[in-house]
Amino acid sequence: MNKKYFLYIAIICGILLGCSQYSSSPLSVGFHNVNAKYNALIQANVKMQEAEKILFEAHKDNYSQQLPILIPIDSNSAGSVSEQLTSIIKKASLVAERHQNSKWLDDAYVLIGKARLMKADYKNAIETFKYVNTNATSDKARDAALIGLMRAYVEQGEYQTALRVAELLREEPLDKENTRDFYLTKAYLHQLKGEYETSVAIIEEALPYMKKNEQKARVLYAAGQMYEGLDEKDAASEMYLAVNKSRPSYDLGFYAKLNNALVLGQTEGFEKLLKDSKNKDLQDKIYEAMSMVEMRKGNSKDGVKLLQASARNSQNLQQLPYTFLKLADLYYNKMGNYELAAAYYDSTASLLPPQDPAYKRVLEKQRSLGDFVKQFTIIKTEDSLQKLAKMNPAQLDKVLEKIVLDRKAKQQADLRKAQEVVNRGIQQQVKSNTDVFTDPNKTSWYFTNPIAQQQGKTSFTTVWGTRTLEDNWRRKSKDNVMSFDSPANNTQANNNNTSLRNLSVPQDSENKADITELKAKIPFSAEALVASQKRKEEASFELGKVYKFKLNEPRNAVITFEHFLSDYPKSSHEPEALYLLCLLNEDNPAGKETYRKRLMKDYEDSYFARLLNRNTNETLTTGKESEAQKLYAEAYDYYTQNNFTDAQTFVDTGLKQYPNSQIEDKFVFLKTMLLAKTQSSEVYQKALKNFITDYPKSQLIAMAKERLQAAEKK
Repeated sequence: MNKKYFLYIAIICGILLGCSQYSSSPLSVGFHNVNAKYNALIQANVKMQEAEKILFEAHKDNYSQQLPILIPIDSNSAGSVSEQLTSIIKKASLVAERHQNSKWLDDAYVLIGKARLMKADYKNAIETFKYVNTNATSDKARDAALIGLMRAYVEQGEYQTALRVAELLREEPLDKENTRDFYLTKAYLHQLKGEYETSVAIIEEALPYMKKNEQKARVLYAAGQMYEGLDEKDAASEMYLAVNKSRPSYDLGFYAKLNNALVLGQTEGFEKLLKDSKNKDLQDKIYEAMSMVEMRKGNSKDGVKLLQASARNSQNLQQLPYTFLKLADLYYNKMGNYELAAAYYDSTASLLPPQDPAYKRVLEKQRSLGDFVKQFTIIKTEDSLQKLAKMNPAQLDKVLEKIVLDRKAKQQADLRKAQEVVNRGIQQQVKSNTDVFTDPNKTSWYFTNPIAQQQGKTSFTTVWGTRTLEDNWRRKSKDNVMSFDSPANNTQANNNNTSLRNLSVPQDSENKADITELKAKIPFSAEALVASQKRKEEASFELGKVYKFKLNEPRNAVITFEHFLSDYPKSSHEPEALYLLCLLNEDNPAGKETYRKRLMKDYEDSYFARLLNRNTNETLTTGKESEAQKLYAEAYDYYTQNNFTDAQTFVDTGLKQYPNSQIEDKFVFLKTMLLAKTQSSEVYQKALKNFITDYPKSQLIAMAKERLQAAEKK
């Protein structure tokens, strides 16, 4: 009995030893192949398919923008499948840990690399794929790893490195699955680089390897868009028609039909599409397509109206910022209405995803046009206030009453529009709340839902503008900006027998308070009028600088500065305006010389005259610098001896004979000190302020500020 017992134990031990993961015996390899496949790899593949399906269905395409051939990897969206990805890595790692002699080992490593790639863990994904490429015995796994490596580099924007990997794959005899993935990844790379001709050529090669499903429909649609961008209308139409033969979603099929109609110029059916109840959620896209038709006809006004209708009917927050962006660009580039353009750039910036390629450009336009609108509004407001100050009291009261009533009517209209936006947002939020229990990353509570918060912020700003958090925030505008009708128009309106007292909105105590508030801003006194003129002067000058430095519109800058010089002769900004006009007339030698002579004649001692000389003169030699140093020393000696006349002469000579000198700031500061001895306190203080502005990097700045403070105290 004991002999049989020991015999059984010996047989079991022999079997177990023979099944070691490091053994190459058929029994051992077969045992580990079965365990690796059914206890790990199949389960990991099921989780991978589940994760890919969730990410594909969760991704929201914006069909009005260039559709990416592959869905971009996003670490945020990967959070919704973190459980699946963790399970894939865990299951696939079992093969590496327990089944080293299995034929599925290479496939397990590829799965680990793909899971890490989907998590946007590029560093570890790249290491895994490189390991497979170096150590794998399976050609299929090695090719799959190289395709994954190429995709990782593409997602990081390392296109040249990705192309080098593609060169390795081009020489390999790929199977059907890897051929498809290779073509799609390479087409995606060239699409991101803007090389549409190469991208669509590769897509044509990939299509025979793809099954009819929504993924293929997306690729066909993306190819149609790229062909359209290349102005190959027949090829684009062919791709759009093929979309509806590949089982697309309703939205994708609808957009493909719409784009095909636009490409072929078949626009007769748009009204029918608008009336179709199935397209209720897509009316914004229909209006946008109708707008494009009008734009192609050169009918910008109707095109803008249709785009505005698209924005009003938009049910898609992903699409809305791009509609706003089109309106902003139209108002800026085509219609020259910078105020409306600024408003639409503001709306675009508040909704556009920061990772969008257009986001940086939108922010730049928003800031530049924000500065423009600020200065333009000051000019318009002060001009209106000055005209109102000239009216007789009876006429003024009527005009102010109309302003108050018009403003209230506009606020009510804006409130209704904003409420429509809020209602659409609420509808979308309610719709999305059904997914809260299936997606733990989604939230239905307003204060933890960034989309809902952004909708609320945009709606509030649309109605009320930017307001300080304080009591009675609704009572008045805080930015001292009023929208006045032209007094001439107001007079005409009054002469048309329009009785304001017959309007539907009665004048009450609140209206009277608003009228009193408006009156307080009107410059009736001489002092107030001077202050108003000064604000208008400053804004007029700043507007020219906005045109030159921020909007890069030299023609408008020249016109603005010329008007400024005409309207405000002997302004403190006149030297700088003349200097800027010299720079703006580089291509007009006669005009440049006119402004140069005027600057040198009237403001020879100004910083801007010296700056112009500095730009046209070469750097001083060592010998010339020494001469400038000696001249400065002599001037300073005369100053210390209270010989201010000779000191002034030597300073003027130094500034004139030695432009670009390294001690120019010293000459200018000494000249300022001479003004303290020979001119009034106001002239001296102004010179100190100019020095601080003109020479911010001078070592004498601290001394200049101290002297300015002392002079102001006196």
